[in-house]
Amino acid sequence: MIEFNTILSFIQAAGIIVGLAYYILNIQNNQRNQELSLKAQQQTLETRQAQLYMQIYNTLNTREMCEADYINQHLELKTIEDWEKLQEDKEKWVAWTQWGNLLEGIGVLLREDLIDISHLARLLSGTIIWWWEKYESFIMEFRRELDFPRAMIELEYLHDELVKYSEDHPELQIVSPRLP
Repeated sequence: MIEFNTILSFIQAAGIIVGLAYYILNIQNNQRNQELSLKAQQQTLETRQAQLYMQIYNTLNTREMCEADYINQHLELKTIEDWEKLQEDKEKWVAWTQWGNLLEGIGVLLREDLIDISHLARLLSGTIIWWWEKYESFIMEFRRELDFPRAMIELEYLHDELVKYSEDHPELQIVSPRLP
């Protein structure tokens, strides 16, 4: 006959094995839940970036922004005197400020990793490069003359990052359009 202590030892061993199996299954379940949670977070991030992209796209397609773009294409702004003269023409000042603020804001989004540069490269690359190249000398003078070193600093960052990106992706043929 089997001794009582032997039976008790078997029961204890079985209990330990069942507990261990339960613990392992619990760990696997937690890992699976974490993976699903990370996947859901990634999908949420991608959805939010797509929404942000579409908000920018929709902003660009407003009549107001198209009119502001037209004005900017024909605007000469190289010196502080040009700036002072620009401020006398509300329509031109608004057009320049709208585009400058939009591109500055997009630069902040890029710096903070809230938007992917590949989206900007496909949507706005020519405009960003053209805008910076057209107004760079004025913006640099503006910073010096008005002691405003952060003026359009995020736009400059946006431009520089886009140029770097274009060097890594020549297939996108990112160039500044030849506008007036």
